[in-house]
Amino acid sequence: GSILLYIVLTGFVATGRTLPLDTSLMLRLALERREWLSPIVQAIGSIGGGAIAIPAALGFIGLLWRRRRKSDARAYGIIAVGGWGVYALAKVVVRRGRPHVISYLYHGAGWYSYPSGHSTLAPIVFGLAAVFWSAAWTSNGRRRMLVGAAGLLAVAIACSRVYIGVHYPSDALGGLLLGTAWSAFWYWWWGTSVVESR
Repeated sequence: GSILLYIVLTGFVATGRTLPLDTSLMLRLALERREWLSPIVQAIGSIGGGAIAIPAALGFIGLLWRRRRKSDARAYGIIAVGGWGVYALAKVVVRRGRPHVISYLYHGAGWYSYPSGHSTLAPIVFGLAAVFWSAAWTSNGRRRMLVGAAGLLAVAIACSRVYIGVHYPSDALGGLLLGTAWSAFWYWWWGTSVVESR
């Protein structure tokens, strides 16, 4: 489901059909900026950046390894690294420029805008970690809570990139869809391959 939505959205973005709504939403969002809120939103957004996401991913791999879940550690590492590559490829394919609709609250944004890298990596690094970590839990309630919390974090990171002004809303949505699709497919594939190998 997520990959189909991503493909449709990408087609709309590439043809400029999302631009009027993107612009309108960003202008409305700018009216909600508050001096006390902006540093909080910037801090949330930084969680999805490489300075935090990469050490977090490496730390989780190490944690799985120490728990003797070496197969899980390898699978998570491969999926995460692949996710970095797929979002970079997606950016090159679409080549969308950064928005200049509202003032930037952060000036370290890099190259192409679609999809948002932070938004793509958040469900991969944090959401997938929650899924792997809770896979063996017997309590469905606890599992849903952890995965749900990771999902909320991913959405918050995506929204922060729009609030800061460095991404269109469709960039953030595209990133969430791509990251979720990538994680879901490869987690399913990993689980299927483990079962078949037994």
